[in-house]
Amino acid sequence: MSIADWVSLAPAAIAIYAVYSAWRAQPAWLMFRRRHAAMKSVGISRRDSKTRVKNIIQGAPNAPSDELNWLAAGYPVSAGGVARGHDDPMPLTFAATAAELVSLSEAYSRYAADLRRGSFLGTTSAPVVERETAMAAKTSRVLAEAAAGGGHGGERPSRHLRIESPLLERELDLWQIPDAASGTLAYDTFVSYRRHRYSPDFDDERSTTAVLPASLEMPGLETKNMDASDAEKQFLRNKLDSQHAFDGVLPRLVGWRTERDNGNGRLRLHLAMAETTYGAVLLDHYPDALGGTVRNVTGMRAKLLTLSAIVVSSDRKLLFAGRSRHAGSHPDKFGPAVNGNLELRPRKGILPDGDEFGLPDPRRALAREAAEELGLVMDPHRIQMLGMGRFSVGDKERGTHVLLALAQPDLTAEDITAGIRDADPMEGRWELGSEFLAAPLPRAGEDVDPILSWLLHDPRLTPHAVLTGIAAVARFFPITPEQLHRLSAAPRDPGFSPESLQLDY
Repeated sequence: MSIADWVSLAPAAIAIYAVYSAWRAQPAWLMFRRRHAAMKSVGISRRDSKTRVKNIIQGAPNAPSDELNWLAAGYPVSAGGVARGHDDPMPLTFAATAAELVSLSEAYSRYAADLRRGSFLGTTSAPVVERETAMAAKTSRVLAEAAAGGGHGGERPSRHLRIESPLLERELDLWQIPDAASGTLAYDTFVSYRRHRYSPDFDDERSTTAVLPASLEMPGLETKNMDASDAEKQFLRNKLDSQHAFDGVLPRLVGWRTERDNGNGRLRLHLAMAETTYGAVLLDHYPDALGGTVRNVTGMRAKLLTLSAIVVSSDRKLLFAGRSRHAGSHPDKFGPAVNGNLELRPRKGILPDGDEFGLPDPRRALAREAAEELGLVMDPHRIQMLGMGRFSVGDKERGTHVLLALAQPDLTAEDITAGIRDADPMEGRWELGSEFLAAPLPRAGEDVDPILSWLLHDPRLTPHAVLTGIAAVARFFPITPEQLHRLSAAPRDPGFSPESLQLDY
């Protein structure tokens, strides 16, 4: 061919190349190529990367929590548990080693950088690519923060204390409560989360129980059926057909450990969460739920995690809220001023308690509960984590875990109780009774035995109140296991009595 012939073909060649380049610059193709290039080094297959990109292009959510949930089912974790497929609820960031987490973090960092580079046709400005770039960068951060705790195998020893109270039929376990003598007053938290739900299937054609529509569920939900007898299924149908009950989604504590964050030197509680339901909790945590025969359940299947925070007023009083006779649990008792559960799914008027990565945030949940139950506006960052508790109460409730916390608003006890008129009448106030208990903290140098004795022996206090109250006192004063065992075995100290604050709302 002559030069003239070659020149005549140039426009067609340029056009073909332009079409080819435009095709390669389409968001789906660009994201797939860049994702596969970054992820193949950590064992993610070409097929998995292609499927993930296809789902994102079609509108699947892609917050870091969604990405980590996808990773948990496809990444081959070598340490400890399997953490993949539909049979293991363990989150990836809890099951993987530090080295694996670092490798994954670096892969997502490369992916984000490659997406920012885009193509010469400017595909990086497409909204879906911008969102994917932000997701990859944030996912890299989460993985790096998980690795900073040492990963699987990096657990630090946890101090454990068990207190048994035969008179009140209580078994209390406390882990990692503050050690004021050594300067450990509170903990950071890190939450690993997997969208894996453990629940009983009890619906039938006769039931009018409202089932959450599939369209409201997040994609990627894994489920495992909890075995239930015919009698248990009928109990749940009757219970959840009632006026005030619904089968809500609740946090399931599938693991936890104490770590030291190498980034700042702080101790932190690393919580591994999946999901369970109210129905599963009723069957597995409440032996006498069905009435009649007490069932042999321990709470080790549903593994409920609840949240409790003691409010310490500016005039140094621990506040305990009276619960109404209509409360769903522990009616007519006194619990911590703030008590509740993480919201894992949106409900009308309530958003999930998630952080910027879409992961469950216990501090945010406690701040929401404080606003709902007390009308108290709290900065989540001012809520201090004090440790982990677990309790069993005879044949009433077994194996419930409690994340223990403390809040110190700049308000007196009277100011706080007066503000309850601002509590949410739908979500919080209906559970409140008509009275608060205000237990004064000892001053420096004073004996702490009287307040501890009261916490251990007053039958009006819920187990949540006892656990959180002890942890709160330990936040300010050195407490020893021998001291708590001695006080638990001895009669109650009659010299301590909390102040009663009547509510007017």
